[in-house]
Amino acid sequence: MPQVLARSRTWPRIPYLNLALFLATVLTTLMAGAPPGALRLPAAGSGLAGALAEAGAIAVAGLPFATSLIGILLCHEMGHYLLARSHGVDTTLPFFIPLPFGPVGTFGAVIRIRSTLPSRRAVLDIGAAGPFAGFVVAVPLYAWGIAHSEVRPVGDAVLELPGMGALAFVRDWISGGGRLSSDLIYPGDNVVTWCMKQLTLGPLPPGTAVFEHPVAFAAWIGLFITALNLIPIGQLDGGHVTYALLGRRRAWQFSRVVSWGLLACGLFLSWTWLIWWVVTRFLVGYGHPPATEEVPLTTGRRAVAVLALLLFAATFIPVPISL
Repeated sequence: MPQVLARSRTWPRIPYLNLALFLATVLTTLMAGAPPGALRLPAAGSGLAGALAEAGAIAVAGLPFATSLIGILLCHEMGHYLLARSHGVDTTLPFFIPLPFGPVGTFGAVIRIRSTLPSRRAVLDIGAAGPFAGFVVAVPLYAWGIAHSEVRPVGDAVLELPGMGALAFVRDWISGGGRLSSDLIYPGDNVVTWCMKQLTLGPLPPGTAVFEHPVAFAAWIGLFITALNLIPIGQLDGGHVTYALLGRRRAWQFSRVVSWGLLACGLFLSWTWLIWWVVTRFLVGYGHPPATEEVPLTTGRRAVAVLALLLFAATFIPVPISL
């Protein structure tokens, strides 16, 4: 008599590290999104109930910013992940990177590809899917946030402050005796955000500026991250796009030209780009690993690659932060 063996039940492996990093990022973005008045220690003698009440107040205050930013980042990384899986590429779930200090609360998120990319077509699909997905989510969030932002008067000195290129930054730091002339952080505009402000708010009266709603600021960060990723260098998303479009040798040459342009932006426009130039030049590099199949793109996918580069141009911010 044949024996009937019980079928062993296999449970999916729980990605504990991904989950822990995600929860930590939720916490840090909630704290980053809470206004300064909400971040205070509980009163002496308030006990556990007081501490929980303060934590709840911080969570509620930071919720619009945190949910918007994490939603954009999650859609960006899942765009990469789903397209990678559709091409049979072995990849991890997103790893979120919490940032306990600072106005953002996160360094973003990454996925790790664990197998060779099969073709230039797959490289394009995987590389472009993330920025497209994040952009589609960020734009309506920014439109809603700007519609709920305030226009307030600010000092003329802040409005007339020049761009914060690295050379100007050092000059102002030295002339100010080690202190900058203003402590107001004002996010710059790209083509998308400028057009939305014009359509929603119209021309601003002299001596005023937009004080953005937390949802608008989160979407601005999402669009800025889109631009950072789409810089056509090495193995950034934009580097994947140019490799798929141009091939390995020409993409390497193009990366060098873009790198020199990034250095110029860092010296003369904003020190932010100087930092990103260092990261891309010495950590990311110019090269891109070859795909298994080096077949040029079809006309349709060439159009997708060009659209991704146009998206980079539309989200690039010459002066991301003014002080």
